Amino acid sequence: MITFTLNTPLAELDTLIVPLMQTEDLEAHLAELPEEIRRAVRAAVSRGDITGKKFDIHTLYTDTCRVLVIGLGALEQCSERTWKQAIGVATIKAEEHKIVTLGIYVPTIVQDMIADEALGQTTTIAVLVGDYAYDEFQSIDARPTHISTCSFIGVSESEALLRGIQIGMCIGRGVNFTRHLGNTPPSVMTPALLASTAMELAKEHEHLTVRVLERADMEVLGMGCLLGVAQGSELPPKFIIMEFMNGDAGEKPVVLIGKGITFDSGGLSLKPADFMTDMKFDMLGAGTALGVVHAALLLDLKKNLVVLIPSAENMPSGTSFRPDDVLTAMNGKTVEIGNTDAEGRLILADALCYTTANYDPKLVIDFATLTGACVVALGTERSALFTPHDDIAASLLRSAEAASEWIWRLPLGEEFTELMKSPVADISNISSTRYGGASTAAAFLEFFTFDTETKKPAYPWAHFDLSSAYKGKSGKPWQRYGATGDVVQTVVEFLRATV
Repeated sequence: MITFTLNTPLAELDTLIVPLMQTEDLEAHLAELPEEIRRAVRAAVSRGDITGKKFDIHTLYTDTCRVLVIGLGALEQCSERTWKQAIGVATIKAEEHKIVTLGIYVPTIVQDMIADEALGQTTTIAVLVGDYAYDEFQSIDARPTHISTCSFIGVSESEALLRGIQIGMCIGRGVNFTRHLGNTPPSVMTPALLASTAMELAKEHEHLTVRVLERADMEVLGMGCLLGVAQGSELPPKFIIMEFMNGDAGEKPVVLIGKGITFDSGGLSLKPADFMTDMKFDMLGAGTALGVVHAALLLDLKKNLVVLIPSAENMPSGTSFRPDDVLTAMNGKTVEIGNTDAEGRLILADALCYTTANYDPKLVIDFATLTGACVVALGTERSALFTPHDDIAASLLRSAEAASEWIWRLPLGEEFTELMKSPVADISNISSTRYGGASTAAAFLEFFTFDTETKKPAYPWAHFDLSSAYKGKSGKPWQRYGATGDVVQTVVEFLRATV
């Protein structure tokens, strides 16, 4: 666990990060630093070694400490997101020097740009996310060095800054919790481990309770879609129910649903080898929901939350469900199987039906690495948001902006619903066309948000397609290998601000 402090003497730091914009007013930018460091930076700038270009890094050595200068780019293009990413880049670079005590100089121009609480929160999250590495299976000498202490340098102590640091520590731990679950190898990360992880969280807060439904329970409830997906694996499915009732008595809960496919081979519609790599990340919907509730626990968020995680493996075997099968969801609706690799939407369907049958939610948000079509549409840096409610979309997008995360709203509508019709069942699990795949998948989920008796939506609903929420072996300059934890911070901000 990293300890965060303010204005630790530079002589006690292994490395000082100095963020630098492309500005002619270099002296004002460095004003709070000792002359020795200013002189070294001036000399490197005059030689052209330091440009201030976005994420350019240069290491200087002074008698006081090692100085790592990181570029923020042009002033007019600099943003809170740029700051967050630059601090992450510099944190990872600093750890290459085997440092354990780190300082981050915060120029006045940045303090003027970012309010104290947001500065504390954003910087803390950036350091925690940059510091994290999945290294459990590496020998000790191969693991990266991790920071023990990080100090904000050149800042004035304020309640808002300290509060932001504390909030950032809670959210950063939630983000890394999601990442750690996603990065865990699939032979370890099983439905049973997801269930035990939820139960361990329940030990941390008296207002969190956990129940786990087993296969027999699902059979009684008629969860034919989840059971169908699970029947090809030797590992039993789990349906995890977490209730965090920390808000006002009687207040409607927000329900978070996470897709928990702990490994996705595609089933009998087997994926090609190249596309099966990274399918341990197919439980990141569940990981996201768990990361949000973990942050909520740490923040002692005064909200009523329910987390539902349908979890299974999707494996090929003699008992696997088949293309052309018809499965029956918990609400009695039937689903024609056109492709067994469109399995995530099936297990989410039963979770949405369970929500209708057991809760009267204020809002339901589901998370899933649902479609490759989403990455085709948006690239690898944005998650997709679907909801028929403009006010919910606006609130979530505002929260994403506050979290410096990129989310893009994609369309729902009758044209996508029509494409999911089946000639032999109530709905098909794949579209009749290859186009608009992220939207047709979302339309399938929307079908199960309707009450079967009233034919009206049972609750307000939003869906996140998280198919860009992992980066395989490459990582990002500000974030190491694997799961990114995207959307966790957005949803925590949304819960704190709006519901």
